[in-house]
Amino acid sequence: MHIKKALGVCFVTICAATGCAMSEDEHGHDDDHDHDHETEVISRVELIFTPSDGGTAVVAAFSDPDGDGGMSGSSEPIELSAGTEYTLTITLSNDLADPAVDITEEIAEEAEEHQVFIVDDAMLLTTAYADVESDYGTNAVNEDLPVGLAHTVTAGTAGTSKFRVMLRHLPELNGTPQKTAGLEDDFAAGEALPGDVDVDLTFDLTVI
Repeated sequence: MHIKKALGVCFVTICAATGCAMSEDEHGHDDDHDHDHETEVISRVELIFTPSDGGTAVVAAFSDPDGDGGMSGSSEPIELSAGTEYTLTITLSNDLADPAVDITEEIAEEAEEHQVFIVDDAMLLTTAYADVESDYGTNAVNEDLPVGLAHTVTAGTAGTSKFRVMLRHLPELNGTPQKTAGLEDDFAAGEALPGDVDVDLTFDLTVI
């Protein structure tokens, strides 16, 4: 599962668990891959922020309506209310297929090999994982670690920021788990992470 960059905008593809050989361009993004196996496109990533005390959900999505075509994908802005707690649900799909394919379900089925990381660069939000691997099936390997298809998000100080969402594929490497406790702290600190990038998106965030 990897992300492919074109003109600075994301076109997302999923590779089978056997993994993809890849190289990175000068911006550090996955560019060329060895596609010797079936791939599946992610054309839409949707963020749904539902207020914990009720109210209308805030929905922001990345959409790439023509896949690997000439039109670039785009991300909708996020606007949250200061002092409000939200449940953030992240869904992924291939809307180019007929019928559309729910990629979220596939991620859940391979929960022990995937983790979604979120961060905003101005630290306007307080976040915590709201799911673990056993929520989606048997936890068979290592600890019962976060997955990140659900988070608890509290909007703090008003301001603007960039909200980043990254999904990484973390299969075992030479029999050793790559998905381990504390990767979210490494991500927040800007440290290198194991595994491969599936999705790496940035949304404009405003807290009012």
